[in-house]
Amino acid sequence: MPTKAKAPPEITVSWAQIASLRLARQHVVDRLPADRLLDVVREHVGIQAQVMGLAELQLNARIDGLRPDDVRDALWTHRTLVKTWAMRGTLHLIASDDIAAFVAAAPTRRVATTDAWLKYFEVTKDELDTIFRTVDATLDGRPRTRAELIDAVRDATKRPDLAAKLQSGWGAFLKPSAGRGTLVFGPDRGRNVTFVDPQDWLGKPVRPTGADRPDPNEALGRLVERFLRLFPGADVPGIGRWWGSRYTMRKAIHAAGLDLVNIDIEGTAGLALRSDVKELSASKPFTGVRLLPGFDAYVNDLPRRVDALMPVDRHADVHRVAGWVSPVVIVDGRVAGTWELASGKRGGISVQAFSRWRGGARQQLAAEANRIAAFVDRPLTVSIEAPKTRD
Repeated sequence: MPTKAKAPPEITVSWAQIASLRLARQHVVDRLPADRLLDVVREHVGIQAQVMGLAELQLNARIDGLRPDDVRDALWTHRTLVKTWAMRGTLHLIASDDIAAFVAAAPTRRVATTDAWLKYFEVTKDELDTIFRTVDATLDGRPRTRAELIDAVRDATKRPDLAAKLQSGWGAFLKPSAGRGTLVFGPDRGRNVTFVDPQDWLGKPVRPTGADRPDPNEALGRLVERFLRLFPGADVPGIGRWWGSRYTMRKAIHAAGLDLVNIDIEGTAGLALRSDVKELSASKPFTGVRLLPGFDAYVNDLPRRVDALMPVDRHADVHRVAGWVSPVVIVDGRVAGTWELASGKRGGISVQAFSRWRGGARQQLAAEANRIAAFVDRPLTVSIEAPKTRD
């Protein structure tokens, strides 16, 4: 494991090689069959699900023949997936047998414990503990709406003002319960989301107890190891952005005993697992076109402002206000445009190219559009707008 910032790199690679191995490891180059849904979610250490339809499209981009009902069945019928707040405090689909690993690592992210947080939300530590205890005691294997949790807190505390804090649409007062392993999402009840205790919902323990309680840094290190398999070349700040806190990253890497090497990527320092060095060195640039949806893992964790992976002057077109990440067109491993899927039976795919594409790219785009059309079960026409110049 590298311990000094100036340690010499063990290999030198190009950004094209980095992009190629990342796309291959994420099954974007060669998609997996539909029965590998759980494998894809596990390998990605979770699929971002702030918008459920986009989470389904992320999986469809990596799995042949996947249908929306496959994801929903895994969540609500088979319960092999759960939806919960995870990395960066954002909603993710997580493999059910991975929940315990996330709960073990969660203490490395300081959530709802700082004085600044308490001051911002105008709540005391004692009041917060009361909310947590009441929510935890209310949840079991039966789905409960947010309104039902609010009623429980109000009845327990006789404080309507305290109970009202649970109304936050961002889940500020529920995310800490998710981190402790006492809350995940249940199936929607009409337009209302519901929550359950994962141990009751899944019928197995997810919360560590007693002497078997794992070291949070080591638990995080194991998740980081999986992340680096998908994102070779990431650096510590990049890994920290993915997790939502970078301050414990080096402790986590050390605690898990990860065997990492320093690599040079066209003058930029990165990290890779030693076991990946040979494959990374031999990686050939990817040639092909892919349509990736909003909040896609490949785009979320691209290094910031590396022109070889995405035109620097188009950064704001992809990483937009309020944390929104646009759907993108990948041409030969580089972000080459954005796209939108219009709703309605006559809606199609509208593409905004960043520059002129190489010959054959438009034909390859058609195959990707057909894949998405099969997933949404309606024909899709494709329109490509001419590149717009930047001032």
